Amino acid sequence: MKNSHLILTSLIACTVFSCKKDELAGAKSQYAKLIVGTWKAYQQNTKVYDLTTNELLKDSTVNFTDANAGRAFTEIYNGDGSAYVTVQTRKLGALVATTDTTSYLKYTILGANLNLKQNIGGTETKPILTLTLTVMGLQSTRTGTLNAGWGLESDAPYKIIQGTYYTRQ
Repeated sequence: MKNSHLILTSLIACTVFSCKKDELAGAKSQYAKLIVGTWKAYQQNTKVYDLTTNELLKDSTVNFTDANAGRAFTEIYNGDGSAYVTVQTRKLGALVATTDTTSYLKYTILGANLNLKQNIGGTETKPILTLTLTVMGLQSTRTGTLNAGWGLESDAPYKIIQGTYYTRQ
């Protein structure tokens, strides 16, 4: 009798754990379908860390509304795996307007990561922070220098982590 209870308990535990794993895998498998569309950035959080100590030096959030609306950008993900990043249209003259666009050869989603392969070479992997029918959050990490506006040394390298949040258009 004890052996049958042990076997039954083991089967129930396996079933529960496999269901949770499948639910998580199912949610991530939907990312490829959910990402297709046009996404406009509405907020970007930037954290700057010291490369040696990993100490957080700056934490800044920009909302792309009101005075910052002109800094908003759009990302377009097509069903064929191509993607484009654009900025606001700007006027070059009275009758001429332009939009800067960077094209990627392709994007793929592996687990909870968005992988971008640029047409000029190189790849970038962005962890997906959130992705629903209406909101997307992506993270990017890089090492680089900052302009003088940050109040840090402009010739020193830093670890920069940005979380960008978008709404579907």
